[in-house]
Amino acid sequence: MSITTPPKDYAVLFLDMNSFFASVEQQVQPPLRGVPVGVAPYIGNTGCIIAASYEAKAKGVKICQVGEAKKICPEIRIVEARPALYMLYHKELRKVIEKFTPYFEALSVDEFAIRLTPLDQNREKAVELALKLKKAIKEEIGDYLRCSIGIGPSVFLAKMAGERQKPDGLTIVTLKDLESFYAPLKLTDLVGINWRLELQLKNFGINSPLSLFEKQVGDMVRILKHPGRLWYFRLRGYEVDEFVLGSKTIGHSHVLAPEFRTKEGALSVLRKLIFKAGYRLRKEGYQAAGVSVVVNFLDRDSFHTSQKFPLFCDNQSFLKHTYSLLVKCQWRSRPIFVAVSAFNLVRHDSGQISIFPEIEKSKKLSETLDKINDDFGADSIFPASMFGSRDSAPDRIPFGRPRYEILH
Repeated sequence: MSITTPPKDYAVLFLDMNSFFASVEQQVQPPLRGVPVGVAPYIGNTGCIIAASYEAKAKGVKICQVGEAKKICPEIRIVEARPALYMLYHKELRKVIEKFTPYFEALSVDEFAIRLTPLDQNREKAVELALKLKKAIKEEIGDYLRCSIGIGPSVFLAKMAGERQKPDGLTIVTLKDLESFYAPLKLTDLVGINWRLELQLKNFGINSPLSLFEKQVGDMVRILKHPGRLWYFRLRGYEVDEFVLGSKTIGHSHVLAPEFRTKEGALSVLRKLIFKAGYRLRKEGYQAAGVSVVVNFLDRDSFHTSQKFPLFCDNQSFLKHTYSLLVKCQWRSRPIFVAVSAFNLVRHDSGQISIFPEIEKSKKLSETLDKINDDFGADSIFPASMFGSRDSAPDRIPFGRPRYEILH
């Protein structure tokens, strides 16, 4: 669909699992039910809450540091993230959806967009499907799992509708109701508008989604250039967004545990992040032409640099490029945060052989490591330089084929 195809009501059903990571933990650990729960990759006070249960949200806990969450809600239970567990439940969700329709796409580990067929593009059929999905999830996957569902003319509007009622909501937005739908919202309630874009819009006297909706396409282009044209049609229910957006960067970041807050510790964790990002490059079929690295320090100093390099997807080149950037880093204080990413991504022909034998050798070695870790579990085999950091920087969203060891 595009701006040449007029939008229709009841075209998309958007399913969003509520507080997914925290709810899964409450599902498999009954003592956590009914109490505030925060999920964090690192459970020390400097770790970051990546998911909070609704009990924790009711106390004011949002995405924040673990230490801050404990001050807001002293009784909160902090649980270490288990990505393999969440991916297992994600796969079970896919199985449930597949029983009802093949026309869906997983937009993330806990979000699914479903295209409704012409026979289902009416209120009765769309609601019937939504209720069946809710029931099947509770009966076949877990009685403590809830989802919000939005139904609308496009992925954007269906997602916006789903956001209106959480948890366990079901909201429908139709084309004739768009003005009343936008009226109570703030600009930042619109998916895709952050505080920077909000400020830009307010500088032009646009203070609400409704005033943005009322602008003519010429005004939108004048204010936002080409994105303004997209916003004009997006707000009116046209499908201008792809289901899955192409990756622009692939990378990982990590808040360092106290024992890794040295130059050597930070470099050890960075090596693990590079190997994780390199794995994703190859699995997703990309080569990169640039590297960015960030190191933040306890004294609030920060090192951040990036540079373009010849195309690569092997671990050795990724390491070499990152370390060449870190030569300029002044380690005057204790590091607390590291991040690395590959950018300028291009699709990679796996059959293409590099003219440089050392790069080809490194690529083959990297692919062999990938296969072993896919078959026998993440980090089954790793370089000796990663030995001390192998338990740090766990995956937040797993890739490959993880083996599950889940205690109920």
